[in-house]
Amino acid sequence: MNYTTIAWDWNGTLLDDAYICMECVNDMLRKRNMDVLDLDTYRRLVETPIIKAYEHIFDLSVVTFDTIVKEFYDSYPRYAASAKLIEGAGNVLEFFKKKECRQIILTAAHTSQVEDLLCRFHIADYFDTVIGASDFKGASKLDRAVKYTQNAQWKGEKTLMIGDTLHDAETADAIGADCILFSGGHQDEGRLIKSGKPVVKNLSEIPGLVG
Repeated sequence: MNYTTIAWDWNGTLLDDAYICMECVNDMLRKRNMDVLDLDTYRRLVETPIIKAYEHIFDLSVVTFDTIVKEFYDSYPRYAASAKLIEGAGNVLEFFKKKECRQIILTAAHTSQVEDLLCRFHIADYFDTVIGASDFKGASKLDRAVKYTQNAQWKGEKTLMIGDTLHDAETADAIGADCILFSGGHQDEGRLIKSGKPVVKNLSEIPGLVG
């Protein structure tokens, strides 16, 4: 496929932070003397918007979502200091750069937070833009993606969405993009396969799929 644009998800697709997010949730559980999650359980629970996952973990009439968001982002910077990119991310970014593809990030994360990490990992120059959120609530990115791709500049683009969740597959469908899902992020392989999209265990498989 001769793609002109690659739309990347960030968390769990380029940034290896599933275990970090799990530990942020576990900090909240430990604080309340509740059983902590392992990574497999975390991956089975994760949804977008993220509030759906917390409905299975907490009684939101007792622990409000605003409290959860605050406590999560109190913990996240401490763990994020040790975060790294997903293995092979740099090579795949370089592959698409050599193909002269425009690369963007479509994310539910806060825009400035993502931009800071792109600079930290020295990969900001690969991307034309970050289409992120203005808050930290992990809401759907679908509406922002659709709005962005409706502008005149987008007309005629052949787009590939690369993500790690079923929401990325939904976003790809909404903007008329092809989609490849990565099973090493925030949702387990069994859930991703149900989307009907190609699923890879390693980012290094992607160049072989797109040709």
